[in-house]
Amino acid sequence: MKLSTQLSVSLLIFLLAVFAGSFFINVKMTKEYVNEQLATHAQDTATSLGLAMAPYLSQENGQAVAETMVNAIFDRGYYQTISLKDANGETLIIRQNPNKIDTVPNWFTEAVHVTPPVKDTELNDGWTIAGQLSVQSHPGLANEKLWDSITQSALMFLIAFVIAYLVLLVIIRQITKPLEIVTEKIGDIQNQKFSEIDYQPFTKEFSFITLAVNKLSRAVESMFKELTARAEQFKAIAYGDSLTGLSNRNAFNRHMNALLSGTATVEEGYVVLVRLTQLARVNNLLGGAEGDEYVSAAAKKLKLAVMQFPDKVTLFRVSGSDFALLMEAVSQQECEKRLKSLADEINKIDFLKDGDKTAWIGAAKYSSENSFSEVMEKADSALLAATKLDRGWQFASELTYIHSNTEWRERLNNILLQQYADILIQPIFSTENKAPCYYEGFARFKDVSTNTDIPMSQLIPASERLHLIPQVDRLVTSLVVSKLMASPHTVAVNIATASIANADFCQWLSSYLIENKALCDRLAFEIEDSAIIYYREATLKFCEMVKRAGCTITIEHFGDNLASLSGLRAIQPDFVKISGKLTKDIHEDKDNQLFVSSLVSIANGLQIKVIAELVESELESNALNKLQVVYQQGYHFAKPTAWRLGN
Repeated sequence: MKLSTQLSVSLLIFLLAVFAGSFFINVKMTKEYVNEQLATHAQDTATSLGLAMAPYLSQENGQAVAETMVNAIFDRGYYQTISLKDANGETLIIRQNPNKIDTVPNWFTEAVHVTPPVKDTELNDGWTIAGQLSVQSHPGLANEKLWDSITQSALMFLIAFVIAYLVLLVIIRQITKPLEIVTEKIGDIQNQKFSEIDYQPFTKEFSFITLAVNKLSRAVESMFKELTARAEQFKAIAYGDSLTGLSNRNAFNRHMNALLSGTATVEEGYVVLVRLTQLARVNNLLGGAEGDEYVSAAAKKLKLAVMQFPDKVTLFRVSGSDFALLMEAVSQQECEKRLKSLADEINKIDFLKDGDKTAWIGAAKYSSENSFSEVMEKADSALLAATKLDRGWQFASELTYIHSNTEWRERLNNILLQQYADILIQPIFSTENKAPCYYEGFARFKDVSTNTDIPMSQLIPASERLHLIPQVDRLVTSLVVSKLMASPHTVAVNIATASIANADFCQWLSSYLIENKALCDRLAFEIEDSAIIYYREATLKFCEMVKRAGCTITIEHFGDNLASLSGLRAIQPDFVKISGKLTKDIHEDKDNQLFVSSLVSIANGLQIKVIAELVESELESNALNKLQVVYQQGYHFAKPTAWRLGN
């Protein structure tokens, strides 16, 4: 309970007690005063009436005269009882009125219960006692006066109570306002919102707390910015080319090694080498500065060309005159179109004005079955072959069979119609608890005609090309949830960036999670960090919806794109999964260790758990443990296996 609420309730109880006590005392004193007035009234009447009646009692018709006097007094209506007794105690005259008055409620009469005292006086005939006169005033008058007094007092007390309580509420609100602001600001700091408090409290102690919180906010913001800047600096030093701003050969080698590591998530693609043909002559004829300008111009052209391609295309400068592009999860048809575009753009540069081609381009397909050296040999061979072609580009080999869009659409429609896939799971292992934290799920679809598995490296690009990836993700999510009903595991589903940007898919998922609310605490979603860059608003809404349902969010490939760091603070995922390009052979690479350490510091500052993927040896696992990465995934712990009950 908030302090302001506690104070308000406490003061309310105190005021109620004070006003109730004051009201009770007021009623009691009023009642006593009225009783005294009634006693005085009865005594005065008994005395005066007794003196007037005494001379007539010894006369023959004296009783009739006395009765006339009593009637005259009693008819005023201010008396409940007037009685006259003789010397022997026998009642000669008695007059009574009912104890009721129409202007006062019966419940009030019974509650107050005013009982006027009976006042007596002796009647003397000379020295002889002739009788006794008793008078009791009527309580109706007292009840009426009490009713009027109490109703007026109650109204006055109620008005005073309401005014006093409202004033106290305002005072309490002003006193506790700094505390509420400080509490809210501390919560903002926990969520990495570093604005300062601009409110100046009147209370000296609260003013000190406000200043302390502002200092804390500035210090944490400065630390967070410093960690981010340091991580960017480390990345630039270890993996950047100073002339073009692109990633260098070191980054390319690690990226390729991670792609060719043989994990279940690897997707086939193409390595494209671009060699500048004129660099040596430009350096010799025009000088080194012109040579640098030539390289920079070529890099800009390549960057512009790459920006036109979908995501999963990465550009590197691997040597003085060589650039490399990694096109992940693309078909040969798509790659061919891109090569034509690259050749057209790059050959617009002609520093020597001699009409020669600016660059040669060679492309080679890669998969988990190839080694790094094999892929690069094929790419170099293709590059050499390209020098003999007018078009200036060449593939190292051709695919034996290419499915047309119509054929792929038919295959995908059959898959969606079957509503079935084999689900494999691989644990994310906690090295602290020696147990899985959760499992990542992978779908494997079969070709209806051949009953063989369709390579995901072909299916995913085809699904994206035909805009069917949201339907595929919808199917996989449904299959995982259905298995969760009979399994104790927590399992993650990979959601494509295209699905996150699809409003219909997000609307379906929101309704589906509501229907399966009981399973949401064991359902996780993994999204790529590139989604934060390309579809920031859609990704924020998606993550907010999923977290509101009670599911877990993991950002994959953390560290590939530093631009995605800014989105982490807004999303606040439960986990980030460090890219396998950084964890591969990390025990041998001090630069990678330093960079991963910085990424871990950033994630810990945001209270986000860190996972390392593609961990394939004990040496890598131990190195990651030293960097405080206790959640790890890879062949060192387990390969993806079929998800069965009890598995």
